[in-house]
Amino acid sequence: MSDLRIRNPLRRAAVPLAASALTLALAACAVGPDHVRPELPHPPQFGQRAATAVGDIKPTPDANAAFWESLGDPQLNGLVDEALVANHDLRIALARYDRANALLRGAKFDHFPTVTANAQGGESRSSADQMPGVARGDRDIESYQAGISASWELDLFGRVRRGVESQRADTAASAADLEALQVAIVGEVVSGYVELRGLQARLQVARENADNQRETLRLVDARLDAGRGTEFDTARASAQLESTLARVPALEAAEAVTMHRLAVLTGRTPDALLGELSSARPLPALPARF
Repeated sequence: MSDLRIRNPLRRAAVPLAASALTLALAACAVGPDHVRPELPHPPQFGQRAATAVGDIKPTPDANAAFWESLGDPQLNGLVDEALVANHDLRIALARYDRANALLRGAKFDHFPTVTANAQGGESRSSADQMPGVARGDRDIESYQAGISASWELDLFGRVRRGVESQRADTAASAADLEALQVAIVGEVVSGYVELRGLQARLQVARENADNQRETLRLVDARLDAGRGTEFDTARASAQLESTLARVPALEAAEAVTMHRLAVLTGRTPDALLGELSSARPLPALPARF
């Protein structure tokens, strides 16, 4: 009787313990909380920007659109296309994106059963000592074997689901890196091209100013020779001319550097675009939305 009195309380205590253990085991099968992107505080507008009415705000252009085509410059469009094709960093980013997509497809396959099959065949011939009295043709033995196996992982602990989510996030990150690199390359080409056309316009204005100032200096010298001018007027006109002429080499050097940079961005040698870009053209026209 004493043994029964001791065992009965133990049995009664074992039931809630087993239930607790089962509950903990089922809880361990849960995937866990989903990742929540943290919200970073940001001001509604720039600190030094004046308040603007809602109706005065222009719609933001689509970042994925071919914004350079809205400038209406065929030569610029050609340079952008060449840069996107020839850039090696962009090819590397594209290869990484393709790799991430392939890994994502492989991770999704874990949701399904894995089936493997194999088959093999063989032919052997026993020696006369092994099979005495048997004809040669009867000692040939052919053997064939085939097998198939299937396995399926029950995703009780969420390994497969979390693996797919992780790989999907990596693929999205690779796509964002590829897109950002494309925007950076196009931005460099467009910025360089617009800068080149601006330098050529400034260079043309400087040369025209030099011609006008050279003519002014000639007239001032003529007045001085005629006794109606002063040496101060001549010195001032000469200084203005020399100052303008001093800016021309700097603008020519900046023009050459910009053409070299554009050539390198398109995958060519630095001097490959000198003949194509050296002729001055007007600045690309801004689209109407700006």
